[in-house]
Amino acid sequence: MTDGGTDGVRSYQRIFSPERRIHQVEGRPLPVPGGIPLRWLGWFAGSLVAVLALGSGSFIVPVVAAAAAGAGGLAIADRTAGLLAAAAAATGTMVAGVVLGALDWPIRLVVVPIAIATVATQATPDGRRPERFAISWLGLRLAPPRRSLGRGLPPVGTRRALDTRLWIAHDASGLRLRHARLTGPGAVHFTSPVIVRRRLGGALVVREPGRLSRRGRLRHRVALRPGQTLEVRP
Repeated sequence: MTDGGTDGVRSYQRIFSPERRIHQVEGRPLPVPGGIPLRWLGWFAGSLVAVLALGSGSFIVPVVAAAAAGAGGLAIADRTAGLLAAAAAATGTMVAGVVLGALDWPIRLVVVPIAIATVATQATPDGRRPERFAISWLGLRLAPPRRSLGRGLPPVGTRRALDTRLWIAHDASGLRLRHARLTGPGAVHFTSPVIVRRRLGGALVVREPGRLSRRGRLRHRVALRPGQTLEVRP
């Protein structure tokens, strides 16, 4: 609340989770207004260890980072996301190691950990802590945007192999047909017989058996040639 009106509250996290701070050491007050948060000390120590590990030039660091990122990507999405996350982690750690190795030790061991700890303690991208925001952001970027029956689907326009099977489950309204459009090559199987009609140009139209005509036949399976279109109409 301000004198000129109201201001929105981004998060109530700090209200329900008070931050512990160090104001003095052995009776001597620290020259920092408001004290030093314990979380800042944790970030500083972790950043210092990470800087030492990255700047060491050891080959084990990129391997461990790639393995951890790949496991996380595989748990969030699929094998492709895991490989991309592993490659990005390995490349990022190697580049960071080269950059840190070129800095002087006061900047590498003092300035960089202090900057990382300060940003990680003060920054609130969407009202949450930076580590929680980063985990959500990475999970959103790695997870496939399109899913079917709990499994990830490729982007729109991606061609599937001939031996790939896509299962479409019915919803609460029953086993009625839903509008769809597929392009061959491939084969479409239906659990109950449907009406298949051929349009001008070779395209196929599928309807329920209630609309049988002279040009339609009951089928359970419809084979599609390369480039041939099948349209399912309710």
